[in-house]
Amino acid sequence: MILKNNSNNLKFNFKTKVNYSIYDFFSLDMFTPINQKNYFDIYNLDIFKKKKFRTHVFGMGGSSLSSKLLAQFLDPDCIGKKLFIYDNPSMIKIKNSLMNLNINKNDKFIFISKSGNTIETKYFLKFVLKILNRKKISNIFDKFIFITEDKDNYMNNFAKKNNISTYKHDPNIGGRFSIFSITALLPLISIGFNLKKITNSFNVAKKLFLKSHTKLSKNIFCNIGFEKKYKLNILVGLSYHDKINCVNEWYRQIFAESLGKNRHAKNYISSYGSIDQHSQFQLYIDGPHDKHFNFFKLNNKKNFILSNSNLINGNNLISALEEGAVKTLKQKKFLVTEISINDNFNDYCYLLIYLIFDIYLRSISEKINFLDQPAVEILKKNTRA
Repeated sequence: MILKNNSNNLKFNFKTKVNYSIYDFFSLDMFTPINQKNYFDIYNLDIFKKKKFRTHVFGMGGSSLSSKLLAQFLDPDCIGKKLFIYDNPSMIKIKNSLMNLNINKNDKFIFISKSGNTIETKYFLKFVLKILNRKKISNIFDKFIFITEDKDNYMNNFAKKNNISTYKHDPNIGGRFSIFSITALLPLISIGFNLKKITNSFNVAKKLFLKSHTKLSKNIFCNIGFEKKYKLNILVGLSYHDKINCVNEWYRQIFAESLGKNRHAKNYISSYGSIDQHSQFQLYIDGPHDKHFNFFKLNNKKNFILSNSNLINGNNLISALEEGAVKTLKQKKFLVTEISINDNFNDYCYLLIYLIFDIYLRSISEKINFLDQPAVEILKKNTRA
């Protein structure tokens, strides 16, 4: 991973520094699946060693986003073919998708809720049952898998009543930081990805990070200092490549839910490539100078576009649009951070750890607990059906 910003060109000398321990960071519960060698042995995964399934994942926030985050990089083509993600209780989307598919013995339906009482997950369950009954699917509950905490809750009680296979959601890991746990990995395992290969990449990334965290922290401290000095209230994440677009979506969630705890909190906006160059960039360039821009980049061979005929070669156009945006924002004296990774899963995992590390250092700087979500809990209590 290559990390750089243009703070030197903006003549900014940062003094911000936060004392931290990298060992305290990696002792956080979210890293337990990496730290404990036999962590996944408690789960019976035998069924997935013999067969690959077409899998439908139902869950809100990190419950489904974590799987999407990993799958989109490992195999972008699997989304919407082998792996279907339902992260919004949209009656139209679910109905159109399931009614148009030939549901058979190769389909699995994974419902995820840490608490087991999430109202949207209850909705997913009831609505999917209605559709599958309408399609006259037999042995429906054999196709279902639940992931929830091992306690008295709606999903566990429903599973026991209907003999549904259930996997324990780690009670110490929150949904938005569940990317290393069974919550994120079971859907991938079910469609054929190898658990050992994935966890090996997690461990390689961790080892590399232990060696390089000091250098990386300096960049984060620089960003924090610059944002404070110039009162930047907005972070804009930009991604141009489909393969890493979900990183922007995921970082938006962990940034907002982890750091949005007081009136000093910054807003995070996720922008997507050429779409937002044609809808947001006028505002970004000539609007208020209150933004820090983060580009999530995928290293690839770049060629100059010399004619219309090579517009469609490789990632030529995508790269040209991306570089044009970076150049323009730098010319306008915005703080621009570029985070570039190679097209391999080890580098991708390294990036994910870095983004969690960024949240961790920002939370220490702001003296807030980045692991809770008090406002979300109030919202859940006020949501009734």
